[in-house]
Amino acid sequence: MQKTKNEARAVADAIDTKDVIRLSQQLVRIPSIYHHEHRLAKFIFNKLDKWSLSPTYVPVEGFGPDVVSEFGPSKAPCVAFNGHMDTVEVMAGWKHDPFGAMIENGMLYGLGSLDMKCGIASMLTAYRAIAESGAARRIRFMFQAVTGEEDTGLGTRRLVKSGAFRGTKAVIVGEGFGGLGSITVGRRGASYYDINVKGKSAHGATPEKGINAVVDASKLVNVLGTMKMRKSREMVDDDLKPISESQTVLKIHGISDSLSVPERCYLYVVRYTIPGMKNDGDREIRKAVRSLRLRSKFDIKMKTGIHLYHPYHTDPDSALVQSSMESIRYETGSRPKLIVGLSEADDNIIAHETGIPVICFGPGEVGALARYHQPEEAVSISQIGPAARSYATAAIALADRIR
Repeated sequence: MQKTKNEARAVADAIDTKDVIRLSQQLVRIPSIYHHEHRLAKFIFNKLDKWSLSPTYVPVEGFGPDVVSEFGPSKAPCVAFNGHMDTVEVMAGWKHDPFGAMIENGMLYGLGSLDMKCGIASMLTAYRAIAESGAARRIRFMFQAVTGEEDTGLGTRRLVKSGAFRGTKAVIVGEGFGGLGSITVGRRGASYYDINVKGKSAHGATPEKGINAVVDASKLVNVLGTMKMRKSREMVDDDLKPISESQTVLKIHGISDSLSVPERCYLYVVRYTIPGMKNDGDREIRKAVRSLRLRSKFDIKMKTGIHLYHPYHTDPDSALVQSSMESIRYETGSRPKLIVGLSEADDNIIAHETGIPVICFGPGEVGALARYHQPEEAVSISQIGPAARSYATAAIALADRIR
């Protein structure tokens, strides 16, 4: 075990922070808004090919292709790095060029810097360093750069369907919620609901003769916001607060093109659920609707398939979590906190569809600097090099534990 630790630390020590930062800037400067990840996929493919790491493309319908690379003995258990290339669109309010990758006051600014191009750069660098070390002769590793995470996770779903995770024993996703001070060992699930409200049309001058679907839907919006949500005493979020369910109305649409009482209205609702608890809040929502005693009729359907994200929680005592904690503590001098992510992501898909232990950590920010899906997205450059070294030491130590 000590020999493995020494080897892992030697690999990590060979990683040059300047190289990781430079690679992070290159990734940020290539626009890759979801559905348009093709240029970035080609750039990463060419990097891996230049390093003689035999990348392959995996087509993803409607998006750019995934890029996958693998090395090591084919029958050995595998440790995988997974990260998404896509970003959200450019939000209003940017002061820095969102594709400029400018470094100012120790922060690297750019769309996707936090979510999660600096994480990909750190994983790529660690993956290359491991490949060029002696560990490559006895341990199997995989790198996955996926597309469509900001939509419905189709890139990772495509890898699952293709069998890319076969023989994989652990997955590290490189997104840093809370930075290197935290490891995401679980996530809430997400259930999405279509609610159609059907009233009765009437002339707008005599509304009492009709049933206004918009008015009844608005009453439902209010009650959905006051429903009691379950909490967990054992698990905390990235603000170290006890994790709880939440529910949000994402869309309401009801209209009458003429001077008529609106007879239809549509609601789109998301319910975030806690690991270890049921993923379906359908019964509670129906109970809330009935309590209103409204005149309109309601049709409530929970979306399934790619729209349903199951919660997960990886055992804190697992080799994956313990190896990662040790690597971060060695690199930063502090023990990372174990948290549960509030929003769904590709690790939900991996955990549920494959049953493989998965965690998430990497360069990131906390508090006001954690500008996910916001203008002025940025990462402290002091996080980037340590993240790459932590990936390398964690992966090597973990792979030897699971062989």
